[in-house]
Amino acid sequence: MLLSALRIPGLMQREEINFRKRTVLWRSCSQYKQVASNEDLPVPMENPYKEPLKKCILCEKHVDYKNVQLLSQFISPFTGCIYGRHITGLCGKKQKEITKAIKRAQILGFMPVTYKDPAYLKDPKVCNIKYRE
Repeated sequence: MLLSALRIPGLMQREEINFRKRTVLWRSCSQYKQVASNEDLPVPMENPYKEPLKKCILCEKHVDYKNVQLLSQFISPFTGCIYGRHITGLCGKKQKEITKAIKRAQILGFMPVTYKDPAYLKDPKVCNIKYRE
């Protein structure tokens, strides 16, 4: 009773009618289904943070134990140790081929075992190793 006494009779009816019209108009709109189905879906796109694939520099090349100049690029000039994959950037298959070819060349006498041949010290660097000069 108290609430009905505080209500203004014409005001409440207008608000209900306006509210119902807006609701009905929005739901009866033919674009409602298209908007809900198309704009809410994620847009297909490539990952912007994806790094480009690194290619092995020797995958298309033939590794031979007699090619001492190529093999010397993958050993340390100070110790004669073979660089690992994290330094050379080779794939597993080619790293294994390089290792076998270096070992074979060292056994057959084409390459020194404990140091890098001085003739190849000025060759361009293939590996990502940096020394102080």
